[in-house]
Amino acid sequence: MMRTKLKQARKANGWTQAETAKRLGITERAYRHFEAGTRNPSYDTLVKLEQLFGMPHSELLVPDCTTDTETA
Repeated sequence: MMRTKLKQARKANGWTQAETAKRLGITERAYRHFEAGTRNPSYDTLVKLEQLFGMPHSELLVPDCTTDTETA
């Protein structure tokens, strides 16, 4: 869902996952799940992500693009 955007935004700020989680008021484990795409943030956390990274949720929620490298 948003894992690439989160990682890019975090790295652009020079933060570790632990630092980002602390700024959001969540556990590092929870934040890692967001970046891994295994869990989605609550609405409240999504609002905090918007504020922290300065981007609207519509941008955060853009699906990650993947390429299919398999040949038929």
